[in-house]
Amino acid sequence: MSATLVDARRILHDQFGFSSFRDGQEPLVAAALAGRDALGVLPTGGGKSLCYQVPALVLPGLTLVLSPLISLMEDQTQRARRVSIPAAFITSALDARERQKVLNDVLRGGIKLLFVAPERLETPGFMDALRAAGVSLIAVDEAHCISEWGHDFRPSYRRLGMLRRKLTAPVMALTATATPRVQQDILDVLSLDRPLRVVGSFDRPNLSWYVERADGHSAKMSAIRRLVRSEPGAVVIYGGTRRVVETIRSDLAGLGTPTAAYHAGLEPEARSRVQEQFLSGKTRKVVATNAFGMGVDKSDVRLVLHYQMPGTLESYYQEAGRAGRDGAAARCVALWGEDDQRLHMTFLDRSRPPLRLLKRAARGLRRRIGAGERGLIEARHLLRSAGCKEEELSTLLAALERHGVVRVYNRPGRAGSDPGLAGPILDLGVRASPPDWSGAQRLRKAGLEALQAVRDYATIPTCRRRALLGYFGDEATICGGCDVCGEGGVGTASIARRVPSSVGRRLA
Repeated sequence: MSATLVDARRILHDQFGFSSFRDGQEPLVAAALAGRDALGVLPTGGGKSLCYQVPALVLPGLTLVLSPLISLMEDQTQRARRVSIPAAFITSALDARERQKVLNDVLRGGIKLLFVAPERLETPGFMDALRAAGVSLIAVDEAHCISEWGHDFRPSYRRLGMLRRKLTAPVMALTATATPRVQQDILDVLSLDRPLRVVGSFDRPNLSWYVERADGHSAKMSAIRRLVRSEPGAVVIYGGTRRVVETIRSDLAGLGTPTAAYHAGLEPEARSRVQEQFLSGKTRKVVATNAFGMGVDKSDVRLVLHYQMPGTLESYYQEAGRAGRDGAAARCVALWGEDDQRLHMTFLDRSRPPLRLLKRAARGLRRRIGAGERGLIEARHLLRSAGCKEEELSTLLAALERHGVVRVYNRPGRAGSDPGLAGPILDLGVRASPPDWSGAQRLRKAGLEALQAVRDYATIPTCRRRALLGYFGDEATICGGCDVCGEGGVGTASIARRVPSSVGRRLA
């Protein structure tokens, strides 16, 4: 046994208070200590953060953690400090002086664990500072964001494979929700070298899975009242929009059930207060958008209730999996109506526009500038040429830029040609060939497949547990509890990963 692994076990006991690692943790820690790349797919509540926290205390130099959300970074930093790990984060919420102070602490060796967003690696001078500090381990948290097939596709993550080569340190990619296809995409994009792959079981035997048919808001509210009244423990209710969240909170409060709301429309202080009161037990019921959850490490949630199914099963498994982290029985209930996917179809149309819209926008812009010409144009002209709504403009611009149709400048004069142009400015360069739209079509198809998988899960007549696990490439020999099998029942099912013709026609 290597001395470093002995040190890791001692730190696990002395500093974290655990007598042994959980399933999957020790191989990942050992890989980090040996300088080997690794991918860890551990279930929600499976202790992923420990896999990089322990090595951070054993290895010399800095452990860099790439994380997707400011709130998550702040929470991870606080938790690391509670177990005496010198930790810090750098985010856009800090001013320049605060960011420089953290960097100075890093360069002096006073920080062992640094949390940043992946975009931070592209900030001028930041990579130089990391090389000067000496990075011993790179942990990519929520690594499913790397994959265009994943449920939270984020382009900056896909540049990590190139950026990581500038740092001679092993990479540990961690996620709770990755299908076999997403796992392979993570390995490919990060260019992991002969990586160790640890994939834990997705099964949570203490969780029971239910889908209840409820068409329309009135039916859903009736179900929510009944389910919440019957649950004395901690409850999280997920709503798809801020308006829905506030409506549910108001309704439950009117019935004498104290309930807090959490969504991005609240001030940061208000969100922090709700989270703290929920974690302490002062608040037992929270209704929230999906902004609530990452970093909320509460073990005794007895019910996670979804007003409507999320747009992907990855999101559903992650959100529902916040129930029962203490190992005691808990319920995961999703309300389902035929109209539920309209909202998610709207989100998909905005984030991954149909190919016909992208082509129409490109043609319209080219007509305005002139074939084979180069020029600048205000982004507002795109609304007319593409026929899109104003709220869809930013995502349409991002898609066009991703596929090389335009470059977007957000400040007047930055493009260097006409300082009189206002708002976002589009630079249409001369292309030697038409745009390659295959990536746009692939992303659109993946989004439609994800929606179909959600529908399949919600409407299957057989075991929900097996269906959900099958989606992630796992299996269950016994159900243990779902609305189809009953408590302790056994059933069989699989989610067909397909796009029916009625949905497939929307690819173009």
